[in-house]
Amino acid sequence: MIPTGLHSLMDLPAGQFDGHCHVFAASRPMIANRRYTPVYDASPEKLCCHLKTFGLSGALLVQPSFYGSDNSYMLETLAELSTKTDLVFRGVVVLDPGIAPDLGALRALSEQGITGLRLNLLRRAESFDHGLWQPLLSAVDSLGWHIELHAEEEHLPRLLPQLMRHYSKVVLDHYGLITSTENSPGLRAILDQPRERLWVKTSAVYRVHPQADRSEDVARMAPLRDFLADHLGPDRLIWGSDWPFTQFEHQMSYELAHRLAG
Repeated sequence: MIPTGLHSLMDLPAGQFDGHCHVFAASRPMIANRRYTPVYDASPEKLCCHLKTFGLSGALLVQPSFYGSDNSYMLETLAELSTKTDLVFRGVVVLDPGIAPDLGALRALSEQGITGLRLNLLRRAESFDHGLWQPLLSAVDSLGWHIELHAEEEHLPRLLPQLMRHYSKVVLDHYGLITSTENSPGLRAILDQPRERLWVKTSAVYRVHPQADRSEDVARMAPLRDFLADHLGPDRLIWGSDWPFTQFEHQMSYELAHRLAG
């Protein structure tokens, strides 16, 4: 059974959803100094095919890091899919911090299906300045968006309480990148937060254990997944495929990702 956290987070109708996936085109402009450059397209058509094959009702699209804050491809995709399929889609954008956020522009994004803002702090969490980001984060929080945090587990004891103090919906990417249930300050930081405002994505095991045998992922992650379900509740877990598995395409398939749903 796929965890129901996406329903409680976004008040989606009954159904099973992919809570973390991407669409992109290799021909679109990408930011400088990116960690990864795709040489193929992750098309909406391919994604819809996977969703329908596995009996899913829709997906939450997450802005890829190599596009930076240019969310145009995802917004175009949301608009196109709203007229071409009965699947349900929402989106999570990446935005740049600003002193005076444009509330009109943010409301327009909400109308286009955006429900979250991603803080991708991987490899740069130490430089995160909450004071710089607070105007924007407060603005999107007032619109009911969630704030999605992607950062290494060692940074969670500092970052997570800070975000939880100020914002009503916080989501951790990819198991919070927690590598073990034993002696983990990151896991303790998760368990110390108010469960009614925190969600954890059970997605992308290969980003938690990149060198591991993928055939053992289900058994490897079961203890952490069960631990989180026991302490937070299954309605605070969100399964996501992380399709198309950037940098791990040769190790993964949608079928294997779906098996990790539980």
